[in-house]
Amino acid sequence: MVDAAASARPDDGAAYYRLALILGALTAMGPLAIDTYLPALPTIARELHTTAALVQVSLSVYFVGIALGQALYGPLSDRIGRKPALYVGLTMFVTASVGCAMSTSVYLLIAFRFLQGLGGGGLGAVAMATIFSSSTSIS
Repeated sequence: MVDAAASARPDDGAAYYRLALILGALTAMGPLAIDTYLPALPTIARELHTTAALVQVSLSVYFVGIALGQALYGPLSDRIGRKPALYVGLTMFVTASVGCAMSTSVYLLIAFRFLQGLGGGGLGAVAMATIFSSSTSIS
């Protein structure tokens, strides 16, 4: 399987810019899911008829998911390739995001936030592994 970074030749500047844009967007998805979530915490607590403390647990669980995702997806992407690992992480992130939006209880929200963090951590890890692979193949 040919990696996207390896297929971009050094003289193909457009491919590098495209790869940088894609990897930057993938890396930003995890932090964006935190930054857009924080201002909504009081509203989420009110809508789910729960306490703010329980909604804040979903934030902590998200960070645990990101940490585990980074630890799992790095070696996974080395073993099965960057694209399959990226697709798994992206699918998990998007599916869990929809699950968060459709959650009817705070406990469902907490579970989906963990899965969202797990997928988001994978996106960052695969993006970093791709950067590392492309930088070592150039030099």
